[in-house]
Amino acid sequence: MRVLVTSLKGGVGKTTTAVHLAAFLQLRGPTLLVDADPAEGALVWARQGSGLPFEVSTPEEARPKRFEHLVIDTRGHPKGKTLREYGDKADLVVVPTSPGALSLVSLEQFMSELGGLPMRALVTLVPPFPSLDGLRTLNYLRSRRLPHFRVAICRLAAYEKAVVAGTLVQNVNDPRAERAWEDYAAAGRELLELGAEG
Repeated sequence: MRVLVTSLKGGVGKTTTAVHLAAFLQLRGPTLLVDADPAEGALVWARQGSGLPFEVSTPEEARPKRFEHLVIDTRGHPKGKTLREYGDKADLVVVPTSPGALSLVSLEQFMSELGGLPMRALVTLVPPFPSLDGLRTLNYLRSRRLPHFRVAICRLAAYEKAVVAGTLVQNVNDPRAERAWEDYAAAGRELLELGAEG
């Protein structure tokens, strides 16, 4: 699969999403994560601590033909040229979005910019129960008929620990680490379903 992870806004878990979707795909076959974000978040993550179980490269160094799966992490609010360059070749464009009215307005605006690209919104940074923000956001996306993942990603401290340790969230010492990974594994399973449909 070729997956493009992009968003209009920064700070919505874009790189965390790219890393963990790449980790899920790596379980199915060799996976390359291309860090096309000038901030180089995925590259920094990969250079920390114990490292990641898949290859991470810059766009210039990428050799995607050697891999079964490709995940591309773009800058926040990518230019139209970047979207055309990567989006036209993607099986799916994944757009992380946090709950909240402003985020959803930005999401709708961005989705219209994506034109006819195959895409799905992924709700991230969802506050834990008893907050109903995640459920409200999923219901909003459904009511507006905006394509989205059924799963939502909870906001958990385990993700920050994973960045610092340079590893995947399920490997950190945190009581919610396994729960955090399961959110992305569920998103990964949806990704494969969508790939099978395509």
